[in-house]
Amino acid sequence: MTSGGPPEARPSEPPVYRPFALLAFGSTVLVGVPLGLAMLGWLYLGAAAVDVERVRLHAGVQLFGFFGSLIAGVAHHLLPRFTGRAVRATALTPWLVGLLAVAMALRMAGAFGHSGAALAAGATVQAAAFAAFGVWVWRMLDAPPLRPLRHSLGAATAWLAAACALEGMLRWLALGHGRAGPDPAGLQVVYAMALFGGVIGWVLGVLVRAGPMFVVDWQVPRGLVHAIPATLALAIVVSAAAQVPWLDTAPSTALARLGELLALGTVGVTLVAGGALRQARRALPMASRSAAETRIFRLGLACAAAAMAGAAAATVLAMLGQPAPLVADALRHLVAVGFLTSLVVAMTFRLIPVLEGVPLPWPWLRAVAFWALLGAVLLRTSQVLVGLGGRPIAHGVAASGLLVWVAIACVTASLVSAMVRPVRRGPTGASPPRATGPGDCRPRV
Repeated sequence: MTSGGPPEARPSEPPVYRPFALLAFGSTVLVGVPLGLAMLGWLYLGAAAVDVERVRLHAGVQLFGFFGSLIAGVAHHLLPRFTGRAVRATALTPWLVGLLAVAMALRMAGAFGHSGAALAAGATVQAAAFAAFGVWVWRMLDAPPLRPLRHSLGAATAWLAAACALEGMLRWLALGHGRAGPDPAGLQVVYAMALFGGVIGWVLGVLVRAGPMFVVDWQVPRGLVHAIPATLALAIVVSAAAQVPWLDTAPSTALARLGELLALGTVGVTLVAGGALRQARRALPMASRSAAETRIFRLGLACAAAAMAGAAAATVLAMLGQPAPLVADALRHLVAVGFLTSLVVAMTFRLIPVLEGVPLPWPWLRAVAFWALLGAVLLRTSQVLVGLGGRPIAHGVAASGLLVWVAIACVTASLVSAMVRPVRRGPTGASPPRATGPGDCRPRV
Protein backbone atom coordinates (compact mmCIF):
# COMPACT_ATOMS: atom_id res chain seq x y z
CA MET A 1 0.00 0.00 0.00
CA THR A 2 1.55 3.32 -1.03
CA SER A 3 1.48 6.47 1.01
CA GLY A 4 -0.82 8.08 -1.50
CA GLY A 5 -3.30 5.19 -1.51
CA PRO A 6 -4.02 2.50 -4.10
CA PRO A 7 -5.33 3.25 -7.58
CA GLU A 8 -9.05 3.82 -7.43
CA ALA A 9 -11.80 3.94 -10.03
CA ARG A 10 -13.33 7.31 -10.69
CA PRO A 11 -16.49 7.50 -8.54
CA SER A 12 -19.78 7.40 -10.38
CA GLU A 13 -21.15 10.36 -8.45
CA PRO A 14 -20.80 13.79 -10.08
CA PRO A 15 -18.05 16.04 -8.66
CA VAL A 16 -20.48 18.71 -7.50
CA TYR A 17 -17.96 20.19 -5.10
CA ARG A 18 -15.43 21.17 -7.78
CA PRO A 19 -16.53 24.73 -8.67
CA PHE A 20 -17.00 25.55 -4.99
CA ALA A 21 -13.55 24.21 -4.13
CA LEU A 22 -11.91 26.07 -7.00
CA LEU A 23 -13.61 29.29 -5.91
CA ALA A 24 -12.61 28.73 -2.28
CA PHE A 25 -8.97 27.81 -2.81
CA GLY A 26 -8.54 30.24 -5.69
CA SER A 27 -9.83 33.18 -3.67
CA THR A 28 -7.62 32.45 -0.68
CA VAL A 29 -4.45 31.61 -2.65
CA LEU A 30 -4.77 34.57 -5.03
CA VAL A 31 -6.36 37.19 -2.76
CA GLY A 32 -6.95 36.30 0.89
CA VAL A 33 -3.52 35.08 2.00
CA PRO A 34 -1.55 37.59 -0.16
CA LEU A 35 -3.55 40.41 1.46
CA GLY A 36 -2.68 38.94 4.85
CA LEU A 37 0.99 38.95 3.84
CA ALA A 38 0.74 42.62 2.87
CA MET A 39 -0.91 43.43 6.19
CA LEU A 40 1.83 41.64 8.14
CA GLY A 41 4.51 43.47 6.20
CA TRP A 42 2.79 46.75 6.90
CA LEU A 43 2.29 46.07 10.62
CA TYR A 44 5.64 44.53 11.46
CA LEU A 45 8.10 45.66 8.82
CA GLY A 46 6.62 48.86 7.47
CA ALA A 47 6.98 47.34 4.00
CA ALA A 48 3.60 48.30 2.56
CA ALA A 49 0.57 50.41 3.28
CA VAL A 50 -2.77 48.61 3.31
CA ASP A 51 -5.97 50.64 3.40
CA VAL A 52 -8.77 49.67 5.75
CA GLU A 53 -11.04 48.16 3.08
CA ARG A 54 -8.31 45.80 1.97
CA VAL A 55 -7.86 44.71 5.57
CA ARG A 56 -11.60 44.01 5.66
CA LEU A 57 -11.38 42.26 2.30
CA HIS A 58 -8.83 39.86 3.80
CA ALA A 59 -11.33 38.92 6.52
CA GLY A 60 -14.21 38.69 4.05
CA VAL A 61 -12.31 36.48 1.61
CA GLN A 62 -11.15 34.10 4.32
CA LEU A 63 -14.49 33.81 6.12
CA PHE A 64 -16.97 33.86 3.25
CA GLY A 65 -14.92 33.18 0.12
CA PHE A 66 -12.69 30.40 1.50
CA PHE A 67 -14.51 28.73 4.39
CA GLY A 68 -18.03 29.63 3.23
CA SER A 69 -17.62 28.43 -0.36
CA LEU A 70 -15.87 25.24 0.74
CA ILE A 71 -18.64 24.49 3.21
CA ALA A 72 -21.25 24.82 0.46
CA GLY A 73 -19.30 22.54 -1.88
CA VAL A 74 -18.43 19.76 0.54
CA ALA A 75 -21.99 19.79 1.90
CA HIS A 76 -23.21 18.57 -1.49
CA HIS A 77 -21.27 15.34 -0.85
CA LEU A 78 -21.44 14.96 2.94
CA LEU A 79 -25.15 15.58 3.46
CA PRO A 80 -26.22 12.93 0.91
CA ARG A 81 -23.93 10.46 2.70
CA PHE A 82 -25.55 11.33 6.01
CA THR A 83 -29.01 10.72 4.54
CA GLY A 84 -28.32 7.81 2.19
CA ARG A 85 -29.28 9.87 -0.85
CA ALA A 86 -27.45 10.05 -4.16
CA VAL A 87 -24.97 12.87 -4.67
CA ARG A 88 -26.24 15.17 -7.40
CA ALA A 89 -26.36 18.78 -8.47
CA THR A 90 -29.73 20.43 -7.90
CA ALA A 91 -31.39 23.37 -9.61
CA LEU A 92 -29.89 25.55 -6.86
CA THR A 93 -26.28 24.40 -7.33
CA PRO A 94 -25.25 26.51 -10.39
CA TRP A 95 -27.05 29.53 -8.98
CA LEU A 96 -25.28 29.09 -5.65
CA VAL A 97 -21.86 28.88 -7.32
CA GLY A 98 -22.69 31.91 -9.45
CA LEU A 99 -23.93 34.01 -6.54
CA LEU A 100 -20.87 33.22 -4.41
CA ALA A 101 -18.52 34.00 -7.31
CA VAL A 102 -20.30 37.27 -8.13
CA ALA A 103 -20.24 38.27 -4.47
CA MET A 104 -16.49 37.70 -4.24
CA ALA A 105 -15.92 39.63 -7.47
CA LEU A 106 -17.97 42.55 -6.12
CA ARG A 107 -16.07 42.53 -2.83
CA MET A 108 -12.72 42.60 -4.61
CA ALA A 109 -13.84 45.27 -7.09
CA GLY A 110 -15.16 47.39 -4.25
CA ALA A 111 -12.03 47.09 -2.11
CA PHE A 112 -9.56 47.75 -4.90
CA GLY A 113 -11.76 50.27 -6.73
CA HIS A 114 -12.86 52.13 -3.59
CA SER A 115 -16.54 51.54 -4.36
CA GLY A 116 -18.77 51.36 -1.31
CA ALA A 117 -21.73 50.35 -3.49
CA ALA A 118 -19.86 47.31 -4.86
CA LEU A 119 -18.86 46.24 -1.35
CA ALA A 120 -22.44 46.60 -0.10
CA ALA A 121 -23.78 44.70 -3.10
CA GLY A 122 -21.22 41.92 -2.59
CA ALA A 123 -22.28 41.38 1.01
CA THR A 124 -25.97 41.45 0.03
CA VAL A 125 -25.50 38.88 -2.76
CA GLN A 126 -23.56 36.66 -0.37
CA ALA A 127 -26.39 36.89 2.17
CA ALA A 128 -28.86 35.72 -0.48
CA ALA A 129 -26.56 32.84 -1.45
CA PHE A 130 -26.15 31.56 2.12
CA ALA A 131 -29.87 31.99 2.82
CA ALA A 132 -30.73 29.81 -0.18
CA PHE A 133 -28.04 27.32 0.86
CA GLY A 134 -29.55 27.21 4.35
CA VAL A 135 -32.96 26.26 2.95
CA TRP A 136 -31.33 23.43 0.99
CA VAL A 137 -29.49 22.19 4.11
CA TRP A 138 -32.71 22.21 6.14
CA ARG A 139 -34.58 20.23 3.50
CA MET A 140 -31.77 17.72 3.03
CA LEU A 141 -31.56 16.78 6.72
CA ASP A 142 -35.24 15.90 7.08
CA ALA A 143 -34.83 12.38 8.51
CA PRO A 144 -35.84 12.22 12.22
CA PRO A 145 -32.48 10.74 13.38
CA LEU A 146 -30.73 13.78 11.85
CA ARG A 147 -32.68 16.47 13.68
CA PRO A 148 -29.79 17.48 15.98
CA LEU A 149 -27.52 17.78 12.93
CA ARG A 150 -30.26 19.67 11.09
CA HIS A 151 -30.49 22.21 13.89
CA SER A 152 -26.70 22.58 14.18
CA LEU A 153 -25.98 23.03 10.49
CA GLY A 154 -29.14 25.02 9.90
CA ALA A 155 -28.17 27.46 12.64
CA ALA A 156 -24.58 27.68 11.37
CA THR A 157 -25.75 28.49 7.84
CA ALA A 158 -28.20 31.05 9.20
CA TRP A 159 -25.34 32.78 11.02
CA LEU A 160 -23.38 33.02 7.77
CA ALA A 161 -26.38 34.51 5.98
CA ALA A 162 -27.15 36.88 8.86
CA ALA A 163 -23.52 38.05 9.05
CA CYS A 164 -23.50 38.96 5.35
CA ALA A 165 -26.93 40.59 5.63
CA LEU A 166 -25.77 42.71 8.59
CA GLU A 167 -22.63 43.76 6.76
CA GLY A 168 -24.67 44.68 3.69
CA MET A 169 -27.06 46.73 5.79
CA LEU A 170 -24.22 48.55 7.57
CA ARG A 171 -22.56 49.35 4.24
CA TRP A 172 -25.78 50.58 2.60
CA LEU A 173 -26.48 52.77 5.66
CA ALA A 174 -22.97 54.20 5.51
CA LEU A 175 -23.47 55.05 1.84
CA GLY A 176 -26.81 56.69 2.60
CA HIS A 177 -25.22 58.89 5.25
CA GLY A 178 -22.23 59.80 3.06
CA ARG A 179 -19.69 57.99 5.23
CA ALA A 180 -16.56 56.33 3.81
CA GLY A 181 -17.33 52.97 5.37
CA PRO A 182 -19.42 51.13 7.97
CA ASP A 183 -19.00 51.35 11.71
CA PRO A 184 -15.99 49.18 12.72
CA ALA A 185 -17.84 48.01 15.84
CA GLY A 186 -20.66 46.67 13.67
CA LEU A 187 -18.19 44.79 11.49
CA GLN A 188 -16.73 43.14 14.60
CA VAL A 189 -20.19 41.72 15.25
CA VAL A 190 -20.32 40.54 11.63
CA TYR A 191 -17.04 38.69 12.01
CA ALA A 192 -18.12 37.11 15.31
CA MET A 193 -21.35 35.87 13.71
CA ALA A 194 -19.50 34.43 10.71
CA LEU A 195 -16.59 32.87 12.63
CA PHE A 196 -18.20 31.61 15.84
CA GLY A 197 -21.69 30.81 14.60
CA GLY A 198 -21.06 30.08 10.92
CA VAL A 199 -17.65 28.51 10.35
CA ILE A 200 -17.05 26.98 13.79
CA GLY A 201 -20.71 25.94 13.91
CA TRP A 202 -20.33 24.05 10.63
CA VAL A 203 -17.00 22.50 11.62
CA LEU A 204 -18.39 21.19 14.91
CA GLY A 205 -21.63 20.04 13.30
CA VAL A 206 -19.75 18.01 10.70
CA LEU A 207 -17.20 16.70 13.21
CA VAL A 208 -20.01 15.30 15.33
CA ARG A 209 -20.72 12.91 12.44
CA ALA A 210 -17.44 12.76 10.52
CA GLY A 211 -15.08 12.60 13.52
CA PRO A 212 -14.41 8.86 12.93
CA MET A 213 -12.45 9.86 9.81
CA PHE A 214 -9.71 10.99 12.19
CA VAL A 215 -10.46 9.81 15.73
CA VAL A 216 -11.13 6.17 16.64
CA ASP A 217 -14.26 5.55 18.75
CA TRP A 218 -15.39 9.14 18.22
CA GLN A 219 -18.75 9.75 19.89
CA VAL A 220 -20.08 13.13 21.09
CA PRO A 221 -22.69 12.91 23.88
CA ARG A 222 -26.19 13.66 22.66
CA GLY A 223 -26.76 16.41 25.23
CA LEU A 224 -23.66 18.26 24.07
CA VAL A 225 -24.75 17.96 20.43
CA HIS A 226 -27.96 19.80 21.34
CA ALA A 227 -26.07 22.42 23.37
CA ILE A 228 -23.49 23.41 20.74
CA PRO A 229 -25.70 25.85 18.75
CA ALA A 230 -26.88 27.54 21.97
CA THR A 231 -23.39 28.04 23.41
CA LEU A 232 -22.08 29.42 20.11
CA ALA A 233 -25.07 31.79 19.98
CA LEU A 234 -24.25 32.93 23.52
CA ALA A 235 -20.65 33.58 22.46
CA ILE A 236 -21.93 35.81 19.64
CA VAL A 237 -24.29 37.70 21.97
CA VAL A 238 -21.49 38.37 24.46
CA SER A 239 -19.14 39.45 21.65
CA ALA A 240 -21.82 41.77 20.28
CA ALA A 241 -22.40 43.25 23.73
CA ALA A 242 -18.71 44.21 23.78
CA GLN A 243 -19.37 46.60 20.89
CA VAL A 244 -22.01 48.66 22.70
CA PRO A 245 -20.74 52.25 22.23
CA TRP A 246 -21.32 53.52 25.77
CA LEU A 247 -19.20 50.82 27.41
CA ASP A 248 -15.78 51.78 28.74
CA THR A 249 -12.73 50.17 27.17
CA ALA A 250 -12.01 47.75 30.03
CA PRO A 251 -15.44 46.06 30.26
CA SER A 252 -15.79 46.10 26.48
CA THR A 253 -12.48 44.28 26.06
CA ALA A 254 -13.36 41.82 28.81
CA LEU A 255 -16.67 40.97 27.10
CA ALA A 256 -14.93 40.49 23.75
CA ARG A 257 -12.43 38.08 25.27
CA LEU A 258 -15.22 36.28 27.16
CA GLY A 259 -17.10 35.76 23.90
CA GLU A 260 -14.02 34.22 22.35
CA LEU A 261 -13.57 32.00 25.40
CA LEU A 262 -17.16 30.74 25.15
CA ALA A 263 -16.74 29.85 21.48
CA LEU A 264 -13.35 28.20 21.94
CA GLY A 265 -14.53 26.47 25.09
CA THR A 266 -17.33 24.91 23.06
CA VAL A 267 -14.76 23.62 20.59
CA GLY A 268 -12.55 22.24 23.35
CA VAL A 269 -15.35 20.53 25.26
CA THR A 270 -16.67 18.95 22.04
CA LEU A 271 -13.26 17.59 21.06
CA VAL A 272 -12.54 16.18 24.51
CA ALA A 273 -16.04 14.74 24.97
CA GLY A 274 -15.91 13.19 21.50
CA GLY A 275 -12.78 11.27 22.36
CA ALA A 276 -9.94 13.26 20.78
CA LEU A 277 -7.73 12.53 23.81
CA ARG A 278 -8.69 8.88 24.26
CA GLN A 279 -6.06 6.30 23.37
CA ALA A 280 -6.96 4.43 20.20
CA ARG A 281 -7.66 0.73 20.57
CA ARG A 282 -7.72 -0.01 16.85
CA ALA A 283 -6.06 1.09 13.63
CA LEU A 284 -7.16 4.21 11.80
CA PRO A 285 -10.61 3.68 10.27
CA MET A 286 -9.41 5.15 6.96
CA ALA A 287 -8.04 1.88 5.63
CA SER A 288 -6.59 3.18 2.35
CA ARG A 289 -4.84 6.32 3.65
CA SER A 290 -1.71 6.96 5.66
CA ALA A 291 -1.68 8.81 8.96
CA ALA A 292 -0.30 11.99 7.33
CA GLU A 293 -3.66 13.77 7.33
CA THR A 294 -4.28 12.72 10.91
CA ARG A 295 -1.05 14.47 11.92
CA ILE A 296 -2.37 17.72 10.37
CA PHE A 297 -5.70 17.13 12.10
CA ARG A 298 -3.93 16.73 15.44
CA LEU A 299 -2.11 19.99 14.84
CA GLY A 300 -5.52 21.61 14.49
CA LEU A 301 -6.66 20.05 17.77
CA ALA A 302 -3.51 21.28 19.54
CA CYS A 303 -4.09 24.79 18.22
CA ALA A 304 -7.70 24.69 19.41
CA ALA A 305 -6.50 23.69 22.89
CA ALA A 306 -3.84 26.43 22.90
CA ALA A 307 -6.38 29.00 21.71
CA MET A 308 -8.79 28.01 24.47
CA ALA A 309 -6.08 28.35 27.14
CA GLY A 310 -4.97 31.65 25.64
CA ALA A 311 -8.54 32.93 25.56
CA ALA A 312 -8.91 32.14 29.26
CA ALA A 313 -5.69 34.04 30.03
CA ALA A 314 -6.73 36.96 27.79
CA THR A 315 -10.11 37.15 29.54
CA VAL A 316 -8.45 37.34 32.95
CA LEU A 317 -6.01 40.01 31.72
CA ALA A 318 -8.87 42.06 30.27
CA MET A 319 -10.76 41.89 33.55
CA LEU A 320 -7.64 43.20 35.26
CA GLY A 321 -7.54 46.15 32.88
CA GLN A 322 -4.80 44.82 30.59
CA PRO A 323 -6.33 44.40 27.10
CA ALA A 324 -3.24 42.71 25.51
CA PRO A 325 -4.26 43.33 21.86
CA LEU A 326 -1.36 41.28 20.50
CA VAL A 327 -2.55 38.28 22.50
CA ALA A 328 -6.07 38.72 21.12
CA ASP A 329 -4.79 38.90 17.54
CA ALA A 330 -2.62 35.82 18.06
CA LEU A 331 -5.67 33.95 19.38
CA ARG A 332 -7.74 34.85 16.32
CA HIS A 333 -5.06 33.44 14.04
CA LEU A 334 -4.59 30.34 16.20
CA VAL A 335 -8.25 29.65 15.48
CA ALA A 336 -8.32 30.71 11.81
CA VAL A 337 -4.95 29.28 10.75
CA GLY A 338 -4.04 26.71 13.38
CA PHE A 339 -7.44 25.14 13.95
CA LEU A 340 -9.75 25.83 10.98
CA THR A 341 -7.20 25.90 8.15
CA SER A 342 -5.47 22.78 9.49
CA LEU A 343 -8.81 20.96 9.52
CA VAL A 344 -9.58 22.12 5.97
CA VAL A 345 -6.16 20.98 4.73
CA ALA A 346 -6.43 17.60 6.49
CA MET A 347 -9.99 16.98 5.27
CA THR A 348 -9.18 18.00 1.69
CA PHE A 349 -6.12 15.74 1.47
CA ARG A 350 -8.19 12.89 2.86
CA LEU A 351 -11.22 13.47 0.62
CA ILE A 352 -9.40 14.03 -2.70
CA PRO A 353 -8.93 10.28 -3.38
CA VAL A 354 -12.50 9.60 -2.26
CA LEU A 355 -14.21 12.30 -4.32
CA GLU A 356 -11.94 12.12 -7.36
CA GLY A 357 -11.23 8.37 -7.35
CA VAL A 358 -7.48 8.75 -7.95
CA PRO A 359 -4.49 8.59 -5.58
CA LEU A 360 -2.97 11.80 -4.33
CA PRO A 361 -0.65 12.96 -7.13
CA TRP A 362 2.12 14.06 -4.76
CA PRO A 363 1.64 12.44 -1.32
CA TRP A 364 4.75 14.17 0.03
CA LEU A 365 2.93 17.52 -0.18
CA ARG A 366 1.05 16.50 2.97
CA ALA A 367 4.31 16.65 4.93
CA VAL A 368 5.18 20.02 3.38
CA ALA A 369 1.73 21.34 4.34
CA PHE A 370 2.08 20.05 7.90
CA TRP A 371 5.47 21.66 8.53
CA ALA A 372 4.38 24.88 6.83
CA LEU A 373 1.28 25.09 9.04
CA LEU A 374 3.28 24.26 12.16
CA GLY A 375 5.85 26.94 11.33
CA ALA A 376 3.13 29.47 10.52
CA VAL A 377 1.37 28.85 13.83
CA LEU A 378 4.57 29.15 15.86
CA LEU A 379 5.72 32.30 14.08
CA ARG A 380 2.29 33.96 14.13
CA THR A 381 1.82 33.21 17.83
CA SER A 382 5.26 34.58 18.63
CA GLN A 383 3.86 38.06 17.96
CA VAL A 384 2.98 38.24 21.66
CA LEU A 385 6.72 38.58 22.32
CA VAL A 386 6.96 41.61 20.06
CA GLY A 387 4.99 43.58 22.61
CA LEU A 388 7.53 42.56 25.26
CA GLY A 389 10.38 44.11 23.32
CA GLY A 390 11.18 41.32 20.90
CA ARG A 391 11.31 43.44 17.75
CA PRO A 392 13.58 40.98 15.85
CA ILE A 393 10.74 38.47 16.11
CA ALA A 394 8.67 40.78 13.91
CA HIS A 395 10.41 39.44 10.81
CA GLY A 396 9.33 35.91 11.71
CA VAL A 397 5.76 37.05 12.30
CA ALA A 398 5.71 38.63 8.85
CA ALA A 399 7.06 35.40 7.32
CA SER A 400 4.24 33.32 8.86
CA GLY A 401 1.86 34.45 6.12
CA LEU A 402 4.13 32.99 3.46
CA LEU A 403 4.07 29.61 5.24
CA VAL A 404 0.26 29.69 5.36
CA TRP A 405 0.26 30.34 1.63
CA VAL A 406 2.61 27.37 1.06
CA ALA A 407 0.35 25.03 3.05
CA ILE A 408 -2.79 26.06 1.19
CA ALA A 409 -0.96 26.00 -2.14
CA CYS A 410 0.08 22.37 -1.45
CA VAL A 411 -3.50 21.18 -1.06
CA THR A 412 -4.69 23.39 -3.94
CA ALA A 413 -2.09 21.88 -6.29
CA SER A 414 -3.09 18.37 -5.20
CA LEU A 415 -6.76 19.13 -5.72
CA VAL A 416 -6.38 20.65 -9.19
CA SER A 417 -4.03 17.88 -10.32
CA ALA A 418 -6.45 15.19 -9.13
CA MET A 419 -9.29 16.90 -11.04
CA VAL A 420 -7.43 16.74 -14.35
CA ARG A 421 -5.58 13.46 -13.79
CA PRO A 422 -6.50 10.56 -16.11
CA VAL A 423 -8.68 7.92 -14.52
CA ARG A 424 -6.81 4.84 -13.30
CA ARG A 425 -9.20 1.94 -13.16
CA GLY A 426 -8.54 -1.42 -11.64
CA PRO A 427 -10.09 -4.26 -9.64
CA THR A 428 -8.77 -2.75 -6.42
CA GLY A 429 -10.70 0.47 -6.94
CA ALA A 430 -12.62 1.56 -3.90
CA SER A 431 -16.13 2.88 -3.92
CA PRO A 432 -16.89 6.27 -2.45
CA PRO A 433 -18.19 6.25 1.10
CA ARG A 434 -21.89 5.67 1.39
CA ALA A 435 -24.13 5.67 4.43
CA THR A 436 -26.46 2.68 4.69
CA GLY A 437 -29.55 4.62 5.62
CA PRO A 438 -30.96 7.75 7.21
CA GLY A 439 -29.93 6.66 10.67
CA ASP A 440 -26.35 5.79 9.73
CA CYS A 441 -24.78 9.22 9.76
CA ARG A 442 -21.07 8.43 9.86
CA PRO A 443 -19.14 8.50 6.59
CA ARG A 444 -17.59 5.09 5.91
CA VAL A 445 -14.32 5.51 4.03
